[in-house]
Amino acid sequence: MSGPPPGGAFLLAPVEAGAVATPERLSPEHREIFRAVSAFVEREVVPRRARVEARDYAAHRELLELLGREGFLGIDVPEAYGGGGLDLTSAVVAIDALGDAGSLSVTYGAHTGIGTLPLVFFGTEDQRRRYLPGLVAGTTVGAYALTEPEAGSDALGIRTRATPEPDGGYRLDGRKQFITNAGFADLFTLYAKVDGERFTAFLVERATPGLSVGPEERKLGLEGSSTCAVVLDGCRVPPGNVLGEVGEGHRVAFNVLNVGRFKLAAACLARMRPALRWGATYAKDRRAFGRPIASFPLVAQKLARMAAATYAVESLVYRLAGLIDRRLREAEEAGSAEAIRAALEEYAVECSAAKVLASEELGMVMDEAVQVHGGYGFIEDLPVAAHYRGTRVDRIWEGTNEINRLLISGTLLRRAQRGRLDLLGAARRAWDSLLEPEPAAPEGPLAAERSLADGVRRLGLVLAGAAARRFGEALEEEQEVLAGLADLAIHLLAMEGVVVRAEQAAAEDPARAEVHLDLARAVVASRVGPAELAARALVARVAEGDDARLLRTGVRRLLRAEAPDAIAVGRRVAEAVLATDGYPLGP
Repeated sequence: MSGPPPGGAFLLAPVEAGAVATPERLSPEHREIFRAVSAFVEREVVPRRARVEARDYAAHRELLELLGREGFLGIDVPEAYGGGGLDLTSAVVAIDALGDAGSLSVTYGAHTGIGTLPLVFFGTEDQRRRYLPGLVAGTTVGAYALTEPEAGSDALGIRTRATPEPDGGYRLDGRKQFITNAGFADLFTLYAKVDGERFTAFLVERATPGLSVGPEERKLGLEGSSTCAVVLDGCRVPPGNVLGEVGEGHRVAFNVLNVGRFKLAAACLARMRPALRWGATYAKDRRAFGRPIASFPLVAQKLARMAAATYAVESLVYRLAGLIDRRLREAEEAGSAEAIRAALEEYAVECSAAKVLASEELGMVMDEAVQVHGGYGFIEDLPVAAHYRGTRVDRIWEGTNEINRLLISGTLLRRAQRGRLDLLGAARRAWDSLLEPEPAAPEGPLAAERSLADGVRRLGLVLAGAAARRFGEALEEEQEVLAGLADLAIHLLAMEGVVVRAEQAAAEDPARAEVHLDLARAVVASRVGPAELAARALVARVAEGDDARLLRTGVRRLLRAEAPDAIAVGRRVAEAVLATDGYPLGP
């Protein structure tokens, strides 16, 4: 097998058939992790749910230690420090199995992700041996302290200062805001500027004099999780607790956030399946006008949309897990810390896209779950109301979705300028293709969907090229254009991902072929309209005269493939949902 494609390569050419990691290709070991974590939730979390949601710190710590005892806190931590030494896909499977864990999933995600991974990837041997065994066991709880009152998405704008001391240590002064797990965390990965300028990461223990934690924030949702301010007033950190190099904290922060965004996408996926299950079972049980409301097409189509969104997110999450794992394996074979860090950065675009797609689709799924429940969905007695509120923050943390959209386009354009990705060459070729006869249409049960996905790819390329020509360096200030280009990239990842997965699954498991094919059709049908609107808005901004006319013709031409009857597809998907009381494809 050839090496993994570079980050952003999905824009340059169609994905190679059969080369995508999917849930259907999970190993028996991966499936056992899912079963074990799911069983843990039923056995240990559900009986403690009321305590967890009441923000009982003791319950959170009990569960973390139990998770540690089962080996679930250090799945992707090296064995030398007490971890499982498994791949990222294994960690994603564990996150995916925590879908019904409520606020504990936030505690778990912050601890195992951004609370532990900075040490794994950037810690010295001494730091890893001091802290990782406790983090893996759950006896030490981790937190990540980057956000400040005046610096949210603008991470490099933090004001917390680190003043050098004569013995080589540092005195920290400042304030961190909205820190998950802060109420009971033992170890903070915390950022400050040395001498007010050099952005640097530090490991700060809770018991350090000068560190104090504020009261719990009153939040819209996820009330059971801990979110507090952290105040630093002359907090002295020894020289051995600088994480990475002085002035290189951005490397720690941004690479860890790449993985954090990806793991957040997995956490969003985990909550989509329960929402669909609640909606399906309620729709079957609830009767109106003498029949179950599931029998009404408008309700059934809601279930179909929820299932299709889950399929799209699931496809991207597991596809990306496979790509990152392949990169990390290559880096580990090279034996270079720098190679591992490069592997984390390689798929930054895809990680941001996964975070945006997953958080927005989860929001839609929870909204539809409330709607299916009608008035009962607005009542706190059922779980959908709390989960509806809890999903809102997913579009804010790990970088707002607006920031992530800018990161997608900005990163792609920077890579193109540096010769790392032949984006501009591909854009020229896509432009030239608008003047040539269309190639032969693809064949197969998803021929129209594959053609539409390729049309979105080509439109994204020609519009990116047109934007670069028109605005040059001023493109950075054209945020609406950058966001529109990012949306086309996200649509492409969603559309092509489900097409390739469904084709693979249909070939490998004919008994479930039609469910996969219909889910893929439903995803593409839901995406092509918004993609066309985004493209038309971009044409109006980036081109004039003959160029604009050619581009408008290109939009019509590239997105004209005849897709199947979307209403019939939705009805078939809904039937599959109702037949299984939820998501029709198991992980």
